[in-house]
Amino acid sequence: MQVGRLLYKGLAWIFLSCIVLQVFIAGLAIFSNPVNWVLHQSFVKIFAFVPLVMFLLTFIGGIKGRDRWISLGLFLLIVFQFLTIQVFSSVFVLASLHPVIALLLFWGSVITVRNHSVGN
Repeated sequence: MQVGRLLYKGLAWIFLSCIVLQVFIAGLAIFSNPVNWVLHQSFVKIFAFVPLVMFLLTFIGGIKGRDRWISLGLFLLIVFQFLTIQVFSSVFVLASLHPVIALLLFWGSVITVRNHSVGN
């Protein structure tokens, strides 16, 4: 049970770090060099399934309630994030949700890390 909780906590920090780095890469693509969009597109594939693994770890680590569902929600947000570009790119209102979802991913990641900080 402790190992599951420890892995969950570690993955929460990794996921938050990846979200921040992903936004930074998007900023590089916008303000520095558009070539960085390729890195933005490929980097997400490295961490996209982290929240799903975290969700599964909630069962091993005995993590219940809101924390369990936030990790699943983060995974679903990533799925929708992919859809805004891959499927809805021609529907501008839906495609425009892409940066809003990034904010929600950041917020959910911060909440997850905060809920599993030292002492919790």
